Amino acid sequence: MSSIVLICDNQREPRERETNRAQEHGGVDLLFHTNTESGKTDDLAADPHVNIAFLNASGEWASISGTASIITDRSLVKEHYSPVLQAWLGDLGDGVHDGGVKDPRIGIIRVQTISATYSIVAKNILSRALEVAQGVVTGKPAAVNKIREIRESEVQEWRKSH
Repeated sequence: MSSIVLICDNQREPRERETNRAQEHGGVDLLFHTNTESGKTDDLAADPHVNIAFLNASGEWASISGTASIITDRSLVKEHYSPVLQAWLGDLGDGVHDGGVKDPRIGIIRVQTISATYSIVAKNILSRALEVAQGVVTGKPAAVNKIREIRESEVQEWRKSH
């Protein structure tokens, strides 16, 4: 599901990220590449609580609350490395900081999910438009999607089984 991914931490600006599609524990925990020398790593060290939001073109969304940690384990970085990272890190010309798999600036943000809420579009676009129009006329809220909440206990149970 992801067109837009934002990592938001307490009282700081959201940061648009692209998930590298890496997951752990059966998909419940997410991994993102990061430049360990950026300000976001300092922010996450000070307060690891984050919210990640996903939105797709049809209006479906997911919001994941969790705790983030910065991982610099070279084997994990190598496992999830993509040459596209070179475009974001650049080559400093010193033979070490080149955006390659061994560049020490490349790390992983691991988000351990605590809870999640997501919506699934329940109707086609015409039905949703009609639902909104009815809401305007009747004053009743439009029901254009189904919302599901996944509690912390459910996440923990999933993590144990995967």
